[in-house]
Order: sequence, then structure tokens, then C-alpha cells
Amino acid sequence: MSKGNISKISYEDLQVNFQEVHPGLTNQEAVEESNRCLYCYDAPCIQACPTGIDIPAFIKKIASGNLKGSAKTIMTANPIGASCSRVCPTEELCEGACVLNHSTKPIMIGNLQRYATDWAIRNEQVLFHAGEKNGKAVAS
Repeated sequence: MSKGNISKISYEDLQVNFQEVHPGLTNQEAVEESNRCLYCYDAPCIQACPTGIDIPAFIKKIASGNLKGSAKTIMTANPIGASCSRVCPTEELCEGACVLNHSTKPIMIGNLQRYATDWAIRNEQVLFHAGEKNGKAVAS
């Protein structure tokens, strides 16, 4: 599976709806892709991520079926992780730093991030809870 093999919505269909151009990964594609990750120690993908997401951790959670944990790992570091999974230039950042570039093709980190965060949104998962009241206001 490569980025070139991911299906696209036709231009004609896109003009009459608001679907995304690239549908997200299927469950099988996400598990297969996450199982390719080497879960590097001192992972260069983390160093290349402007938000410092623990990429090997969230990918390992996808591989083990812990999608809520994966989404929480992403959103803890980057509260807009679902949006970033679509617009971040991953091929230049985390995927560009992936050690698998030296032998095959990099892990599709952005697509896996989208998979986990979309799952959390679609399943209305509560990833965080409000803290205790402390008498302070965010805005007044």
C-alpha cells in the first residue's frame, strides 16, 4: 500500500458534496501500516514533529487495537491533531525522518494519525475531563 494507491473522490463527485478527497484508511490498512513501524528508540519522527507527538506510541496503540489511547496520545501533544493529520506536510517532517526511508517507504504517519483521531470523533470519545474549579477564569 502506498500513498499512490489510496482511492480518491472524483472531481465531479467532489463538486456536489463535501466528502474528503482521500477517504481515510480502512481498519485493515491501519493495522497493516501500524505493524510496519519499528517503534524506534529516540525516534527521528518525533524530533521532526513540530508538536512533539510520541509517534511510535500512538502507532503501537493502533497496532494493539487501543484506538482511544492512540487518539489521546496524539491530542495530548496536539489538541488539533485531527486537522493537522490532513494538512501537515508529513512527507517533509515526520515521514521524511522515518528510518524506513532508507530501505522501503516511510510509515504513513499522517494517515494513521487521521485514522485514530477520526475514530475518536466518530465514536464520540471523551479524551479529557475538565479540571477542578480553581476560582480563575480563562477570559472575562
